[in-house]
Amino acid sequence: MERTRLIFINGAPGTGKSAVSRALQKMLPDCALLDGDDVWNLRPFRVTEESKELAFANMSAVLKNYLASGLARNVVFCWVMHERRIAEELLRRIGHTGGFSLFTLTCEEEELKRRILEGERSGARRKGGLALALERARQARENFPQAADTAGKTPQTCAREIADILFSSDAEIRYFSDLPPEAKMIREEVFVREQGLLSEFDEKDGEAAHAVLYYRGEPAGTCRFFADGDAVRVGRFALLPPFRGCGLGLFLLNGTLREIRARGGKRAVLDAQARAAGFYEKAGFCTCGEPFDEEGCPHIRMEKDLTDHAERSH
Repeated sequence: MERTRLIFINGAPGTGKSAVSRALQKMLPDCALLDGDDVWNLRPFRVTEESKELAFANMSAVLKNYLASGLARNVVFCWVMHERRIAEELLRRIGHTGGFSLFTLTCEEEELKRRILEGERSGARRKGGLALALERARQARENFPQAADTAGKTPQTCAREIADILFSSDAEIRYFSDLPPEAKMIREEVFVREQGLLSEFDEKDGEAAHAVLYYRGEPAGTCRFFADGDAVRVGRFALLPPFRGCGLGLFLLNGTLREIRARGGKRAVLDAQARAAGFYEKAGFCTCGEPFDEEGCPHIRMEKDLTDHAERSH
């Protein structure tokens, strides 16, 4: 339980917390998601002391099970928590002693009205909820002044901003002058066992600097870089399966490029597996050659300008 981060996504109805939470789940490694409304789904819906106690009991039980399972590195919970005591009561019942973060979403009043009324017309929301939504939004702004406005943003954009904040405290890149055992382990797992490559380690490992990404202290990914003419060559980029598809790869790549630039590098080059070219394009790399084959795997040469002019133009 201690190694799992609990993340509360708070906000009034209509602020987008459910959609943002679903998007966030896809961006965090091994992530479970609970929407509080899913365990407080009564018809007819009544807010009484008995129904509120049922909601707290159900939510705390499910959250405790997720946290105790050892299957999730992250547990996202979204609900209307317009008063701090609601979040505090849930935390008290859960007894969680690991990492915890709370993010509150808000929305400009006119945009909130539009969303609520549109949801009522489409049948996605119960009718008559506008006044309560506006009141809950007002209370959230008073009790959580650091709330993030979702107006004009997609759920994916909001979730990416939250994930980046979490990564800034959970993820760390360390650099080594010699090949560290963590990097060797990751490369053996990805390139040798997973992809079946034979010549994984070479003399360049002795010349290169090695980057290792740690997620809450656990090795998650690696790459290496070394001088190659007037450029710096990045290679052996690998991420262990549990940490893929959530943004940690770009975190490692962008962090490594910043390190190369800090060491005086002006241009980065790499030979990407053709299927991964889109990933490197997200970091600003461009193709600069014809496809070629390496150990039976199609590759493409790519490069990125790291000069001040190039950084300002992006």
